[in-house]
Amino acid sequence: MELIKTDGVILKRTYVGEKDAIIKILTSGAGLVSASVKGVKNMKSKLAAGSQVFGYSDFVLRPGKELFVVTQSAQKEGFFGLSSNIERLSFASYFAELTAAFHPGAEDAKAILPLLLNTLYLLSNSSKNMELIKCVFELRLLCYLGFAPELDACTVCGDTEKLCFFSPSAGGTVCRGCGALADACIITENTLAAMRYAQNSDDKKAFSFALSKSAIDEFEQCTEKMCEQVFSRPLPSLAYLKQITGKL
Repeated sequence: MELIKTDGVILKRTYVGEKDAIIKILTSGAGLVSASVKGVKNMKSKLAAGSQVFGYSDFVLRPGKELFVVTQSAQKEGFFGLSSNIERLSFASYFAELTAAFHPGAEDAKAILPLLLNTLYLLSNSSKNMELIKCVFELRLLCYLGFAPELDACTVCGDTEKLCFFSPSAGGTVCRGCGALADACIITENTLAAMRYAQNSDDKKAFSFALSKSAIDEFEQCTEKMCEQVFSRPLPSLAYLKQITGKL
């Protein structure tokens, strides 16, 4: 069987038995895959360093009956700052679960992997507001997967003026004249401008702005409701994140 050589970020690791693990990897070459790592808990394992959760590694994968098997792995970036506190780790866990929930294929992964790497780098190494990082990641991930919201006109009447509501069920902004739909969030001009910037910039520039706490709260309400609209339920890691950050 032909081996697959690819890079990727490990989104989840589950130990199996005494020595093995199953990892879920967002790869650039094959999209989201699950792979078995044999003997990874052995202290002398050559696969251990490249099989750390949230790590970015090069992999050689052998196709198996149900799972790929990791035959080689070499870590390229460990994002060790994520383990500096429970909040950073909780945000990373949510980003990983959200990414995996979409089951991205190979084509989608080509765009999503750079976004995830930039997000984890900022979360691990910068002092940027973590809730703002979350907002931008959610919005751009939704856009890459075909759920981009309309932010330049009312989704009900098409008017481009007085866009003061955001409705996930309607697919974007709603003007004052059409009124607030049942699931609508109030959105101010600064928040709308930030969402447009985050949606239309490249991955690195998309995070290069600051917002007030109230605007971040508006942005976050919009992106969270969009994700709930797609999945019809909140993700367990989001509930845990809210508990950690005191938002429950």
